[in-house]
Amino acid sequence: MRYLIALTLALTQVYLIHGWCTTAGGIGEYSKKCPTSVDFEACFARCQCYDANDNPTHERDALCLMDTCYCVFDACPYGRLKTSPICCTKITGGASITCDNYPEEC
Repeated sequence: MRYLIALTLALTQVYLIHGWCTTAGGIGEYSKKCPTSVDFEACFARCQCYDANDNPTHERDALCLMDTCYCVFDACPYGRLKTSPICCTKITGGASITCDNYPEEC
């Protein structure tokens, strides 16, 4: 009977697993990869762009592909991360938080 209760509790916990998000650190770097402890997807980061003399010029959204956010691209050739990339799990279904439904205001 004790094993049946333990199995029921374990299955209930597995059913309740939802997606979640975290930050990856890396402020001041040219790019940052999401942690590898879980299957994360890079959602959003902000870049500070600089001119060739290292003077700040403007800000842009980072280019986030797969599990990495990049700050060096055409619109920001000398960019560095101003914010930590937001990384969300790739779990889908139910009330899971992913990059697709992460709040736009954040």
